[in-house]
Order: sequence, then structure tokens, then C-alpha cells
Amino acid sequence: MFKVSNLKIKLLDNVICREWLALYQSLNIDPDFISDNSGVDDETFAQSIKQTNKEFGFNWPEAPKTQKEFNAMHKDIELAPAHMADRLRVVHDQLHVKESQEGVSQIQIGWSESLGQFYRNKPINRNMPEDAEAFAKEVKRGDVCLGYPHVGKTPETCMRQQDNENLAQTCRLHDSVVCDIIIMLTDSVCASDRELLQWYDDNKITMFTKQDMLKYNGWARIGEVENIEQLASIDKKNLRTSYDAKD
Repeated sequence: MFKVSNLKIKLLDNVICREWLALYQSLNIDPDFISDNSGVDDETFAQSIKQTNKEFGFNWPEAPKTQKEFNAMHKDIELAPAHMADRLRVVHDQLHVKESQEGVSQIQIGWSESLGQFYRNKPINRNMPEDAEAFAKEVKRGDVCLGYPHVGKTPETCMRQQDNENLAQTCRLHDSVVCDIIIMLTDSVCASDRELLQWYDDNKITMFTKQDMLKYNGWARIGEVENIEQLASIDKKNLRTSYDAKD
């Protein structure tokens, strides 16, 4: 049983979960934050943009509205040095929330900031095992899945957001494992495989195969919340985690 905050998570017996658990145990550190995608107000987002522009020399509008503007912001974040990624995490998360506008659909639990201490000293991610299961095409409330490991976007997100410029830089498969996890708050279905095949041909993709694209399209499920009634009142200040194989 894996425990985080006031939640009890039953881990699955699959290849992906075992790889995640090995990474979590090797780092032996609690997460930095627990948050949901319930939204961010315009003033907070504007202040984050203003600070980021000052620190990184970007020229972002303080009130972006269009997908074109959002895509340009993503491009700048993708080019930032890897060791500075933690300083862009907040505005990056806010950017994704502003883009989605879908209401609360998931809880994110992240280790981004605390992992800086391991930079160049210890691996903070792992390659997806070759025998990893194909990602799930359906998830239900309470399912626990791996967080997306890259700064860029998945093929499906690039397609949905019509972000087809410089795909070699932006578009990345979910082909590695990091500590970050997401907990689903709604049932969802991934039904984009057929559209992705056409998108792949239209954009003359060469960075990855169609087979891998479809394999990693969906959700990397690693568990499910047992005390699902606690999801509505998750303690976001309690960042303690533990794992007991005997539970």
C-alpha cells in the first residue's frame, strides 16, 4: 500500500508500476506539492508571467488568450535549461490550467523542486521498460497514473492544440518514468488513435513510430485510491508519503 497525504493507494502489479516504485524508493523523498487543476485567476497568472518575463527575458503577454499565444509560451519553456526547470514549474502548471478550461479533472502530486538536490548525482527518472504495458484507453475516478515526464507535449496534445510547429522540439512520447503522479477525479476515455494516425502522416513525423505513438497514447495506470471518499477532502498540506508491501 502506498500512502500520500490522507489517501491510501493500492498499487497495480504491472511493469510500469514496479519501475515507478523502484524510482520512488531510490529517491526516498516526499513530494513538494499537491494541487488540482481547478483554475487560476487572471491576476495570479499575470503576476507569474510578469515575474517570469523579468527573470528569463521572455516577452509574454500578461493576459494571453489564444492558443497561438499559449503555444509560443510553451516553446520558450521547452528551451529553458534543464537545471532551471523547477523555477518555471508554477507558471508552466498555470499555463496548462489556462489552456484546458475543463474544470477540475485531476489531482497532481509532484516532486519537481525537491529533486534539484539530486541533479547530476542521482537519476531522477527512468526509461520506460521495453516490456511496459500499453497505456490504458479508459480511466475512472480514483485511478492513479504517471505524470507526464517532459516539458513538451504529447502527440495528442500537439494535435488537439494545433501546435504543429517545430514538432521535433515540442512533441515527446510519454517514454520515461518520473515520480510525479496524477489522480483522476472524473472518468475519461482516450479515443484519438485514428485521428493521431492521420496527424502523423500529415506532419511527416519521423521522431517515433506509429506503433510507439499509439502504445503511449492514453494513461499509464499504476494504482487506484482505496479510500476514494477522501478525494474531495485531500489534505494538500500533508506531503508525507510511505509504502508498505505488506499492506
